[in-house]
Amino acid sequence: MNAHTRRLGICLLLPLLTSCGIAIDTAPRDIPASERLLPLENETTSYDTTGSSLIYLVVSGNDRLLRSVRRQSENQSDLLQLLIAGPTEDESLAQVSTSLPPDLEILSTRSVGSVAYVDLSEEITELTGQALLSGVAQLVLTTVDLSGVEAVQLTVAGERFPWPTARGDTTSGLLRIFDFSGVYESSQPDFPSLPPGT
Repeated sequence: MNAHTRRLGICLLLPLLTSCGIAIDTAPRDIPASERLLPLENETTSYDTTGSSLIYLVVSGNDRLLRSVRRQSENQSDLLQLLIAGPTEDESLAQVSTSLPPDLEILSTRSVGSVAYVDLSEEITELTGQALLSGVAQLVLTTVDLSGVEAVQLTVAGERFPWPTARGDTTSGLLRIFDFSGVYESSQPDFPSLPPGT
C-alpha cells in the first residue's frame, strides 16, 4: 500500500469515526481509573484469602457446587486441617459453607508416589446422600490439588468405606478428580458443541 492510498483511507475513515462519537486524541493521555474497568455482567463475590494452596468449599445456590479458595499451607496434613476448619468469617457471610462435620478428624496422611492416603475419623460416616458426596469431593479435590497427587485413598479408622461418586455408584478404591465431575465449578470455559454430522 503506497502513502497516497493510506492517506486516502485515513481521510475516509475520519468522518466515520467522528460520526460514531469517538473522539480522536491528538496526544497520548492517561485514562482515569474509574474508566479502566468494564462493568461485569454478573455480580461476583471475591474472598480476601491468600496462599498458594487451594481448598474446596460449598457455594450457595441450587446446585451447591464446590469452589476453590486459597489457603496458605506447607504440607498435606496442614491443608486438610484448614479444609476441616471450614470457611472464614467473610466466606460464611458470603454463604460459603462446608459439608464436612465440624468434629471430623484427620487421623493420618501420607503419600506414596502419586497416591495420597488419608485416614479419617468415624464422623464422616454420619453424612449421607448429597452431603456425603460433597464432603468426599471436598477431601479428594483438596488433596489432588497438591503437587504430584493424582489419586486419593480415603479410609475410616484404617478401614475402607464405600464412597459415592458423581456417577451414582460407590467405590472403596482410589478416588480421582474425574469421580466428581459436575460437583465442582470448573475453571475451564464451556466448549462449543460440534456441528451435526461430525
